[in-house]
Amino acid sequence: MSGFFNVDNKFFTAMGKLFDLFVLGIMWLLCSVGGILFGGYLIGSGLVQWGNGWDIGRLLFVVVMVISLLLILATGPASTAFYYAVVKVVRRERSYILKEFLRSFKLNFKQGVIVMLVYSIFLLLMYFNMDYAVQLTKEGSKYGSVMYGVFIALALLLLFTVLYIFPLLSRFTVTIKHLFKWAFFLAFRHLPSTLLLLVLFVATAVMMYFSFMYMPFLVLFLPGIYTLVASFPIEKILKKYMPKEEEEDDESGIDRWYNE
Repeated sequence: MSGFFNVDNKFFTAMGKLFDLFVLGIMWLLCSVGGILFGGYLIGSGLVQWGNGWDIGRLLFVVVMVISLLLILATGPASTAFYYAVVKVVRRERSYILKEFLRSFKLNFKQGVIVMLVYSIFLLLMYFNMDYAVQLTKEGSKYGSVMYGVFIALALLLLFTVLYIFPLLSRFTVTIKHLFKWAFFLAFRHLPSTLLLLVLFVATAVMMYFSFMYMPFLVLFLPGIYTLVASFPIEKILKKYMPKEEEEDDESGIDRWYNE
């Protein structure tokens, strides 16, 4: 029995990691409230029905959407910090959750916001253009179906970059242009892993959506569980592109936890 109450045994270690994921989930959700509001409103709300003309309901929809898009920008640095803390603290057992989350959030805030701004603008444009494409399709125009297919393909390509761009930002110091370039490159260079990550991402998003309605407490764990599981194939890929260090850790005194 004495072994069970040892704080270093596997049970307490696993509980500690689960608690860390819980704390990270709270931090990420607090920073990502805009994204949750925006996504939930678009997917689940029946408040507004798109019709002809600008009625009060449609105006309310646009106002909520614009506010959400402004708030969603914080999701970029939050997602970057989330991944960084999961890999460094939960997997590599270095430092402390809040310390590393806040450190990465502050360090990557500017670039994370810009990345989310790019995604937000694209999503906003795609939403209105897809709505227009649907209307054309209903009117019997062949261009509507073509437009709809093109935007679905573009959305899928952009989703591929989402799987890699925040892990890349958490690990490398590069320009925004190179972030997107490398995210596209990794997505297609490692396509089997990308498809696996895509399935995991979509499954987690669906579970989070239903958790909001039926088991809200799971929302605090699901982002961390997804990030932890996804980090295994992602870290395996990122390690292939890490620069080779000439000095050994014992000589340089640098803790290269990311190469473990």
